[in-house]
Amino acid sequence: MNAVRSPISVHGKRVVLTGAAGFLGTHMARALIEQGATLILLDMLPKKEALTHFKKKGIAIEETEYHECDITDPDALKLSAAAIEKNHGGIDVLINNAAFNPKVEGSRSGATFLEYPLDKWESELRVNLTGTMLVSRTMRSLMGRGASIINIASIYGVVAPDQRIYREGFEKPAVYGASKAGVISLTRHLGSLWGKDGIRVNAVVYGGFENEQDPDFVERYSERVPLGRMARGEEATGIIVFLASDAASYATGGTFTIDGGWTAW
Repeated sequence: MNAVRSPISVHGKRVVLTGAAGFLGTHMARALIEQGATLILLDMLPKKEALTHFKKKGIAIEETEYHECDITDPDALKLSAAAIEKNHGGIDVLINNAAFNPKVEGSRSGATFLEYPLDKWESELRVNLTGTMLVSRTMRSLMGRGASIINIASIYGVVAPDQRIYREGFEKPAVYGASKAGVISLTRHLGSLWGKDGIRVNAVVYGGFENEQDPDFVERYSERVPLGRMARGEEATGIIVFLASDAASYATGGTFTIDGGWTAW
């Protein structure tokens, strides 16, 4: 008797992952490789540095296609898309993960809303929101019916930051939440627009992940969460595998919240 294959599978799916060498991207890459996906990585890091980074994390990407690419550069994206089409014929999944997110230990200078430099505001919007748009429309021609786009958003695209959890002198920038709210809106727009073509577009709203932050910050954040802690990196991956798989074949234009209950209060 042949074994019944679970629909929650990305085995053999051609997956493009942006921001691959970042904190979340690294965890996603590990999970997708372990699940048997054909992974195509995009990041601004030179390939040699990326190889070193993944090797330190115990992830072998020597046989994985890697593109050094700035997602805000339309010409660079077109070159990557052309190479992907040549090498793979198309893609099944696009994960728009690349983003700029300032550390909570950021400097006092220029951090407040009243002082925030306009050039920083515009450059961060360009990465987080415009970059997501550019990648989506550039890779659109590589997708057929059943393809899935997963946009990475944040709780701060849904609710405002609780500034009380940050250290004195640091203010979580408004541009981050504004850009992630834009990503959620773009997700709904594309889900509605491309539904007729059988292409699904969903957003994942993540809460905070523990990533070598100051212990006092971790404690303050955790006190604010119903589950009583920050997320672990590997907890980012289950929803990604689900949305990339055929098990999510009727999900589009949605937001899936993974935040330990932060936004449930």
